[in-house]
Amino acid sequence: MARVEAIKAVERSLRVVEERERVVRAWAHLNPDRARAEAVEADRRGGGPLRGLVLGVKDIFDTSDQPTECGTAIFAGRRPRADASAVALLRAAGAVCLGKTVTSELAFFHPGPTTNPHRATHTPGGSSMGSAAAVACGMADIALGTQTAASVIRPASYCGVYGFKPTFGNVSIAGVKPFAPSLDTVGWFARTPELLDLVRVCLTGRPPMTPLASPPRIGVLRTEQWRESAPETRAAVTDLAGRLRTAGAPVCDVAQPDFLDALADDHPIVMAYEAARALAWEHRAHRDRLSPQLRDLLDSGKATDPREYDRARARRDVARTREAELFRDADVLITPAVAGEAPEGLASTGDPRFARLWTLLGLPSISIPVATGPTGLPVGVQLIARTGRDAALLATAVWAGL
Repeated sequence: MARVEAIKAVERSLRVVEERERVVRAWAHLNPDRARAEAVEADRRGGGPLRGLVLGVKDIFDTSDQPTECGTAIFAGRRPRADASAVALLRAAGAVCLGKTVTSELAFFHPGPTTNPHRATHTPGGSSMGSAAAVACGMADIALGTQTAASVIRPASYCGVYGFKPTFGNVSIAGVKPFAPSLDTVGWFARTPELLDLVRVCLTGRPPMTPLASPPRIGVLRTEQWRESAPETRAAVTDLAGRLRTAGAPVCDVAQPDFLDALADDHPIVMAYEAARALAWEHRAHRDRLSPQLRDLLDSGKATDPREYDRARARRDVARTREAELFRDADVLITPAVAGEAPEGLASTGDPRFARLWTLLGLPSISIPVATGPTGLPVGVQLIARTGRDAALLATAVWAGL
């Protein structure tokens, strides 16, 4: 893949920032001179698989040379001493960090100022809102996010870019503000699946994806949430399945197995219980500075009976042992990424329910931009693979040619 010099890539991105940032507001912190100096150094060193690519970093990842404020005034001006693992690895591979992208408050629900790059009156999704919007605009080539519920898949769909959540635990979370440790997963955005895979290789040290030798088996899974999706989402799933069948893939309907029944409802229990402990200091010392949404979640998590949490974890563990049944007739599952187009308004980041199940199970997932809704906004579709089949999932996205 031919690449421009790092300094030229940074200047290109800064021009887009100059043109669009006033409306999109994707960035929590920008220092053009620092980014230029980093680019000059990257060009001086030469090499690196990511040289010539501009990186955005969600503002819950520590950075040694920029503030990490986590979308809250509680951490205003906080300056970490080291880069988060993911940031350090991508910089070592030659990527230049243009700045820190907006996150919703502590990566939960209360939104930051970012607008949807396709229509400023609509949400870009959350919590990795700035990262998705920056990639969609061309302000960044790649951008880091995190997912605890739907914080990569949802903004990727709303903003019309690729968003990838790897298998839980495949990428180090060191240096990232925790929210719910058994769910928190580093993810990232790009405008092509090939770039997503390049980032995966740099973050995990694993081999690049291998092009598929034959069409993958595709299963269309209409979960319990299917009836809550908008017509444009159902059409996007159905149309994608038809296109893949035409391209030669065996496509079948996959019935939701009984061990997944109501399992998505366990996700909020696990998340709230763990968040109340991960954010115990913020909850105790800065309660009045938290949004009502986050305060209510932490109150709920603190009041949760540990036995209820343990039962939810146990149900998840059972479902994980039966994963092979879910994929008996399919290599990759197609399912909705979101309810529909990005909702109008900026007070909410949208409905996370369509990714909760897969985050709870820790399976790799990708949102791919495949359609537009009735008002012209993007609609993505979510692809799911088995644990550890991250490269094969990305290869499927490449094979699909979308």
